[in-house]
Amino acid sequence: MMQPQQPQQATPYKTDQKVPETTYVVEENGDVKITQVVTTDSFWKAREFMSLMRQNTDALEKTKYNYSAEFVEKMKTQEQKLVDELALMQPVMDKAEELTKKDYIKQRHEGLKTNVKKALEDKETNYEWFEKIWVAAKSEVKDPIFKELSAEEQSKLLKVLARLKRKGA
Repeated sequence: MMQPQQPQQATPYKTDQKVPETTYVVEENGDVKITQVVTTDSFWKAREFMSLMRQNTDALEKTKYNYSAEFVEKMKTQEQKLVDELALMQPVMDKAEELTKKDYIKQRHEGLKTNVKKALEDKETNYEWFEKIWVAAKSEVKDPIFKELSAEEQSKLLKVLARLKRKGA
């Protein structure tokens, strides 16, 4: 989508900047205040200056329009359109959040179940993983997974947890 071109801003053909005038003042608390005054002289061609004048006139007209009753009504209409659009979007957002939460819970469940099975199958038991992940998980997350494990896997898991408990985890 192409943006409409903005008119080029009027610019001076030459600017001269004088050496800054600097003053130093020591305040009562010992801080130093430095004030610099810079004077810039701008030189404009008459045509460019007329363009600058028109730009300022246009800016004034737009400013007046922006606080006019017509503009306020236009903004109220635009606000109502946005409110209506948000009202249409809210149920979609609610449904999306609900489905996202369900998907997250499902993925968390499947991921933890897969990882606990892998950890139980390893030749060397990674007690650190069980301590940081399995033990740290909430019971509402662990309990359904535990019920889905085979009797052998449940037995292995209980042995690992018993050993961690003896270690003081």
